[in-house]
Amino acid sequence: MDHRNNGSACEVMTSREAAQYLRISYDAFRTMRSRGQGPTVFIAIGRRLRFRKRDLDAFLASHVQRNTPVPDMNNSAAADLHGLAVRRKRGRPRATGQIVVMPASVYVNAGILLVLAIAGRMISLLFP
Repeated sequence: MDHRNNGSACEVMTSREAAQYLRISYDAFRTMRSRGQGPTVFIAIGRRLRFRKRDLDAFLASHVQRNTPVPDMNNSAAADLHGLAVRRKRGRPRATGQIVVMPASVYVNAGILLVLAIAGRMISLLFP
């Protein structure tokens, strides 16, 4: 008996069929799954994965979004007013003045402590 074409709520699909059902490429589907962003409910038969249609529908329903105007996220006052956290941009972080340059005396003192520590270790090795 062929269970794939009977239209039941327990229709099972392969990964390729699931990607086609979600209307995304197979590679995008695999990437989403590997990053933990894709459907999390599946049936594992050995190394092969199967996805139920109702679980894919639930996955789609959980990602429904409403198009609402977003305040200017660069303006922290606007973000605070709306109770939104400032979202970070995707990609590699850029230098935004996060590096603090210490006064030269801090570096000199650190160098002196390092020299003293090395000298102490060498003396302890020479005179046990």
